[in-house]
Amino acid sequence: MAQSSRAPAPAHSQPQSSAPFLSLRHVSHALPDGRILLNDVSHDFDGSTRYGLIGRNGAGKSMLLQLAHGAMGLQTGRIIRRGRIAYVPQEQPRTAATTLADVAGIAPILQALSHIEAGSTRQSDFDLAEGHWRIRDEWTRMLADAGLPAWQPEHPASIASGGELTRVALAGALMQNPDALLLDEPSNHLDAGARCWLMDQIAAWRGGLIAVSHDRTLLDAMSCIVELDRGTLTTYAGNYAAYRAHRDCVAAALEASLAHARNERTASLRALRQQHDAQQQRTARDARKARDANQAPILLGMKKANAQAHAGRENIRRQETVAALDDAVRQAAAQIDQSAGIALALPETAVPQGRRVLHLEHAKPPYPVEACALTVTLSGPFRLAIRGPNGCGKSTLLSMLAGELAPHAGVCDVRVPTAMLDQRASVMKEDKSLLETLQVLGATLAEGELRSRLALLGLGPELVSAPAATLSEGERLKAALACALWRKTPAQLLMLDEPTNHLDIQSAETLMDALREYPGAMVVVSHDEALLEGIAPTHELAWRPAGWQFDESPGVPT
Repeated sequence: MAQSSRAPAPAHSQPQSSAPFLSLRHVSHALPDGRILLNDVSHDFDGSTRYGLIGRNGAGKSMLLQLAHGAMGLQTGRIIRRGRIAYVPQEQPRTAATTLADVAGIAPILQALSHIEAGSTRQSDFDLAEGHWRIRDEWTRMLADAGLPAWQPEHPASIASGGELTRVALAGALMQNPDALLLDEPSNHLDAGARCWLMDQIAAWRGGLIAVSHDRTLLDAMSCIVELDRGTLTTYAGNYAAYRAHRDCVAAALEASLAHARNERTASLRALRQQHDAQQQRTARDARKARDANQAPILLGMKKANAQAHAGRENIRRQETVAALDDAVRQAAAQIDQSAGIALALPETAVPQGRRVLHLEHAKPPYPVEACALTVTLSGPFRLAIRGPNGCGKSTLLSMLAGELAPHAGVCDVRVPTAMLDQRASVMKEDKSLLETLQVLGATLAEGELRSRLALLGLGPELVSAPAATLSEGERLKAALACALWRKTPAQLLMLDEPTNHLDIQSAETLMDALREYPGAMVVVSHDEALLEGIAPTHELAWRPAGWQFDESPGVPT
């Protein structure tokens, strides 16, 4: 839902101004469990810069936008807003009572106009209506530009798909003529055409902008990258490509530091062993000389005690040196771990070549009704990509293949264990923790091994024990993936519905690496071309004007 907040500033000022539209002063914020998301942060966001806000899942990016807009109460510090700021959250409301005007954030404006038309003289109505007297004409034009049907603002939000609702919210934010935009994952759920429309709007925008995103194309259109990491904000001049070049240099330097620390340890340990061996030889030689010289027993005892004391001191010195060398290696390795993506270990879920996995015979998806019947047989560890514009029924088709929806006609037969990872990670129950869910699903791994695997997935002790309702969208997706792979019967067919939508960039890249190595079969709905290129589809179902078209040798999408 596009939301607008107003500060005591000209309502329709037209930036491009270098003055900050948003200032944070000593802002701190923590979750109820004590995790600190912002730690005494002070930062200015000026009106002439496009900021791409990035960070790990759960770092607090969405929360920062909510605080910036005023949608969430501030715990410590001060936030200064200048001008009118429009905020588009990541997910749009879809209750039975929600209208498209609610999603666009223009319902109060339309209501004020209705009051004025009915004779209202209240100043609050005129304040809301100011500058928006022709908002219905603007609504029609903006929806047409966004490639949306000629809906009326009063239509229920339920008529639109997730991607269409996102476009409605973005269009509504622009219609409010704000001085700055706060966008939370604006390209999520958007098809290729809608993403082009979004990029055109961003290119034409002249106000302040903060966009939380994992979309590398969108981030490359930014002029500054701000990274939220462990409670602090770090600014990098330039777009995402420049940020990655900088991070790659840092990673290379960290790798070099680790290699140097390991080489230093190896060389020092070799030198210590040589010194120890030489000392042992000297001690043995001196003892033989003393015996051959027929020295008094008391003198021999004193020399032996001195030698033992010296050896003890040398042993302590060696232990301290070894500990210091090990600590240097650990510190260098820890820095690399902190800058690396999440490691993801997938268990064996192989599908043999030639084994039938999926069979469709004259199967018609339940939506859209005009979809043609499909007859397809897929065997072995295939990779099926499902492509199409928003609203064509991709998620419905995926649900039919997963057995969650019956076909309108025909047969849909899946012959291997299947796991469905939908956009809302619905396998996770709001009041249950991940560990509890895995126990219900009959996970056979010992708890210690399970916790270790979950830690590799980026889900630490606090997250695996927390109710699913407290997890971020990206954390929920990782939890759902863990349920699919480490339940009693691991999935040999993964059904993925926009799997990278809620992942941070590093997690998305690691997921792509893991899916490349996944030995089972896979069906993927995604607008993320980097993901689809990474998994190398062997087959494609693409929506065409005549309905679904099956292709055994997919090429570059048009």
